[in-house]
Amino acid sequence: MPQKFTAERPHIALLSAALLFTLFAATTLLWISLDHFPPNWDDAWYLTKSLAVYDSGTDKGVAGYFSSLNEAFGFKAPLIAGLPSPLYLLFGRRWHAAYLVNIVSMFVLFVALYRIGYRSWTRRTGVIAIAVAGTMPLLYGLVRWYLVEYSLTALVCCAMAVLLESDSLQDPVLTLIFGAICGFGLLLKASFVLFLLPPVLFAWFPCRRRKRAAVLTVIPCLAIALPWYAVHWHPVLVNALDAAYGTPAAVQGTGPIFSLSAILTYLEGVARSGISVYFAALAVALIAIAPSRLTARNLRFLLFWLLPFAVFLFGGNKDVRYIAPILPAVALLIAALLDAALPPNWVGSAIAMLLLVFPLLSVFAVSFGVPWHAQETAYARRYAPRPWPHDEMLRLVASHIPRDPTRRPLLLVGSDRAALNANNIELTAVALRLPLRIETTAHETNANTLFDRLDQSEFFLYEERGEPESAVFNPHFAAIVQRVKSSDSFTEIPYGKLLPDGGTARLFRRLSQPAIVQPPPREEFAINFGEIFEATSVVARQESGSVAVRYVWRQLQPSSQECWSFTHLIDSTGKIVAQSDRPLPLVEPERVAQQEIRIPLPASTPISALRIRFGLYNPPTSVRLPIGSLPLTLTIRFTLADHGTALITPIQ
Repeated sequence: MPQKFTAERPHIALLSAALLFTLFAATTLLWISLDHFPPNWDDAWYLTKSLAVYDSGTDKGVAGYFSSLNEAFGFKAPLIAGLPSPLYLLFGRRWHAAYLVNIVSMFVLFVALYRIGYRSWTRRTGVIAIAVAGTMPLLYGLVRWYLVEYSLTALVCCAMAVLLESDSLQDPVLTLIFGAICGFGLLLKASFVLFLLPPVLFAWFPCRRRKRAAVLTVIPCLAIALPWYAVHWHPVLVNALDAAYGTPAAVQGTGPIFSLSAILTYLEGVARSGISVYFAALAVALIAIAPSRLTARNLRFLLFWLLPFAVFLFGGNKDVRYIAPILPAVALLIAALLDAALPPNWVGSAIAMLLLVFPLLSVFAVSFGVPWHAQETAYARRYAPRPWPHDEMLRLVASHIPRDPTRRPLLLVGSDRAALNANNIELTAVALRLPLRIETTAHETNANTLFDRLDQSEFFLYEERGEPESAVFNPHFAAIVQRVKSSDSFTEIPYGKLLPDGGTARLFRRLSQPAIVQPPPREEFAINFGEIFEATSVVARQESGSVAVRYVWRQLQPSSQECWSFTHLIDSTGKIVAQSDRPLPLVEPERVAQQEIRIPLPASTPISALRIRFGLYNPPTSVRLPIGSLPLTLTIRFTLADHGTALITPIQ
């Protein structure tokens, strides 16, 4: 009788798994080394924060590192910004090293897949599951982005492996480990609980010692995740609901969520960009000839793992990457069915290998254009060999920055395209340690607010021609470009280099004004904001068509938190009729800086009915700084509002 691939020859299975990991890891590293397309939006944002967190550790020590990590995003779990830190320490402060986090995640994912497949069915099931997962377009695509989903997928799969290994939470040591994994998973992304809850309930109900299992899971989980969520739970919840059913969901949706067309469109996208049409067809064929093994308890465990798919199927946001953590269950399902349908010998193994040749070749066809040119998907694309000159552009901008260590001039980015946007420009600025603040014209629906932001900018950057701008995300692109080009306040910095997409980068700087000796800012009082800043002067005056508000701020102590001022123009009922949020000027402790805000006056409301409401807040968390008690002499001029987080003052 021929030897079986599984129990009799385990070394072949382990060697096959190791070779598959080596192949997929080497392919990923080769692709990353050849690709010169800039990180897009979210991945550039995560990379920027990872450098900022690392810099806080090197500049301010351990306390500074964890303080910066704690406030990295505010409304998103922060662990993704801390994962590259050991790699920066080993390989140097280059954001490219962060992609090695995905290689480590790939190793964790493959080990967990092999262990689940072997423990639940056979070693061959584990090997096939690795091959299937490694050739799914979403997974081999995401491993080349620095997004949270690939690491989240690996951690979800690892948690499932430990859950099975503990015999449904019977083993106390493994249950503690499972709880710790859950804690770190929550620090990666709040939706981690969505993927774990159904399998955990499936394992928990048959458990003989449910209370002990619950305690041993919850204690390490809360010890790791609760300190962060206790402070940030509200912005996390608001962001999650907005992402699922708010404006982002509407933009990234496929229509009314319960309509047949929306469901079919989404399923088509999942088949094409998620698991691949080939594996979708193979799964359907295998289920049609499903063996009796389909009734096994561990196969039902996979079905519980797949349950969260319904949330995304009937959710508003249809970005396919959010289903990544359930794809290992699909890979295991296909592998288990295929293993059971084939004879348990070398003949069956050879047939399995032949069935996996096409998806493996498809990886190379999509990624490198060999042996044929395959169509790209949402996250799996061909490498882009031509580099973008982000470093060169920002070094040119930096050459026009006055040498003043207390100033960080504002660069407003007018373009919001995949290769040129505020996120990857900010990543470049942070990587080069340039003293620039970066803001975007995107996502702002009020043109006057953008014009106000432009008035406070010292540099402006946009791309002419090339990839078109989004009319949804950057609606006032043409208007603000025209305003800059026709303005007497800006002059173009000669550059004009052709970009890889056929566009041209245009750089502008604000013209220097004649030097005027200004008297020091007048400081009238001291109103405390969170023991970090003091307002020492506030003047709100009507000017031509607008209200000008001039603040004088004194910084009391260094702070790792970025602070912005909010200035609301409100009517007699407290309703906001116009507003402007601006970052505070960068100053050293015990020094003062002036800030001027201009808000256009609404035509329909008389100035006598309007007042100014202002305060300070931390943008990532939207948490306002509390205001100290007002001296009696200031209560006539200022009124505390919004539970002591805002002041109201009349317009002079």
